[in-house]
Amino acid sequence: MSYIHEALLKAQKEKDARHPRYQRTLSGTAGKPGIFSGRAVWMISLGVILLAFALYSWLDFNGNKTVPASEVLRPEAQSRSEDLVKAEECYESARHLHKIGRLEDARRLYKKTLMLDPGSVYALNNLGVLYMQDKNYAEAQNSFEHAIQKKPDYVDPYYNLACLHALKGETIRSLAQLKKAISLDTSVRGWARKDRDLQSLKGEPGFQEITGKK
Repeated sequence: MSYIHEALLKAQKEKDARHPRYQRTLSGTAGKPGIFSGRAVWMISLGVILLAFALYSWLDFNGNKTVPASEVLRPEAQSRSEDLVKAEECYESARHLHKIGRLEDARRLYKKTLMLDPGSVYALNNLGVLYMQDKNYAEAQNSFEHAIQKKPDYVDPYYNLACLHALKGETIRSLAQLKKAISLDTSVRGWARKDRDLQSLKGEPGFQEITGKK
């Protein structure tokens, strides 16, 4: 063995003696792979990917949770919707009773309709007609005027006010309401010509002009 060869072997042994922990970390012990071997790195990477996927799925599920239809409406809105359905059913029953002459039952159901839906202009108008038949003109006028406030283009309460004022002998006010009704619906002219409640107006020039009667 030459002098140079011996010197190289000695240098290698000294190098190995200086870095024993580094060598063991890379190659492990007893033939087992170290903590940073290829398999260990692959397992750690897989675990990180699975954890990230699980976290994303959880966030997405909570962020885009489907809300049941029953929870879309607030309780008060849902209750209001139910009241409107009941009011419509109540009004239809009242109207039927009105047609067949069961006036007290109809009156009761019109009032119940308005308790459920104060904005029901048809119930207000029809209740006013019942008051007018009872000659309770103050309540009738109040019902008609409330219906007009809520629906200014609703012709019936204008026409009924014309009849009410005619029955009270208030010719000018009656003609004014009749004219308004005709402006909304020209078929009112035909109603007016046949209506007994407007009998007191039929000799008036204003009535003939409004209705087109010669």
